[in-house]
Amino acid sequence: MKKKSGKWWKITLIAAALGVIALAGGAGVMFREELKIANSVRPTAEKENVYYMEFDSDYHFDEFLENGGASSDGEVSAFLTNCISKGFYQVDVTNEGPSCSVISALDDKNCHVWGRNFDWDGSVPIIVRCVPKDGYASIATCDFKNITGSTEIVPDNFVHKMLAIAALYVPMDGINEAGLCVADLEVNEGGMTAVDTQKPDLTITTAIRLLLNRAATVEEAVDLLGQYDIHASGGISHHLAISDASGASVSIEFVDGGMVVVDTNYLTNFNLANGDTTAGGESAKERYELLCAAYGEQSGILTGEEVKSALSRVSTSDGEWTTQWSIVYCQDTQTVDYYFNGEYEEMVSFSF
Repeated sequence: MKKKSGKWWKITLIAAALGVIALAGGAGVMFREELKIANSVRPTAEKENVYYMEFDSDYHFDEFLENGGASSDGEVSAFLTNCISKGFYQVDVTNEGPSCSVISALDDKNCHVWGRNFDWDGSVPIIVRCVPKDGYASIATCDFKNITGSTEIVPDNFVHKMLAIAALYVPMDGINEAGLCVADLEVNEGGMTAVDTQKPDLTITTAIRLLLNRAATVEEAVDLLGQYDIHASGGISHHLAISDASGASVSIEFVDGGMVVVDTNYLTNFNLANGDTTAGGESAKERYELLCAAYGEQSGILTGEEVKSALSRVSTSDGEWTTQWSIVYCQDTQTVDYYFNGEYEEMVSFSF
C-alpha cells in the first residue's frame, strides 16, 4: 500500500505543477505538441478500459537516437521528462516484462498472419498509432502501468493523458505498414548480460520503437539491432519475436553479451538458442508445444481464424498471470484485431 500511496502523491504533485504552469501563462505555446497528442487520448468505442492515442510525428525519437539512446529505463525517463514536461515534473517508465506467446505463419494466399498473447498481472492497454514524418506508420500496444506503476490509474484526465505520451517509448508489441511485426517476451532464465561497447544504447522497448519506425523486413531489423547495445528493462531478461510480410520469422536472443538470431515461427519464454525447452518453466514449455502442434497440424499454412484459435489454446485466465490482450494481424486485409482478457468473441479492429 505504501508504494501505491507514493505514486498517487507523485501524481498530485504533477497536477499541481501543471496547474502552476497554466496559471503562469504560455502553456499553450510551450506544450503545443504535447497538448495535441494528449487530446487524442480516448477510450476505444468498443472497450472503455482500453485506450487509443495518435502521434503524427516520431515525437523526438530521432533526437533520442542522436543523443545516444538510453541504457536503462531511468535514462529513458530522464529524456522524456525533458521532452514532455520541459523539466517541470518527472516522467517514469519501466518495463516489468511480460510472459507471452507468439505465432507467425503464411495463409493459403501466401500472405503473412501473426498472433501474439500478452500475459501479465493486470494492465491498462493503450493502442498507439504513430505516423512518423520519415518512417513507417505503425500500430503498437503499451501498458500504461509501465508508466504509472498502477492498474488503478488510467489516462482519463489532463495529467494522465500528458503522462501517456511516454507510451510511444514503451511498446510491448506492434506492427508497421510494411508488415513488420515485433513483440517483447520475457525470458525466465535470469537477467540479460550487461553490455558496454562503443555502440549507442537502446532498452528493449525503445528497440521495438526503432524497428517499427525504420525496418520493413527481418533482415533490416537484425541489421538495425546490431548497431546498438541492447539493454534489459525491469531487471529481467527478454527476447524479441520479429517477422515480416515475406513470412520470415525469428527470435532475437541476447545470450552471454551477444545477439543470437534463431529462425522460428513460435515463441514463448525461454531462449531457443540454449535448446532447453524446460528453462522457462512448465507453462512456457506447454504453450510452446501447443503452438508447435497448431503450426504443424496445418503444415505452417494458417488463416487469421486459425491463428486466433492457436492463441486461445495458449491463453491463460487463472492464476497470477493472465492474458491481458491478444493480437491477430492479417497482411492481406491489413487489419490488426485485438481481443482482451482472453475473450475471443469481442474484437477491436484497426487497419492501415
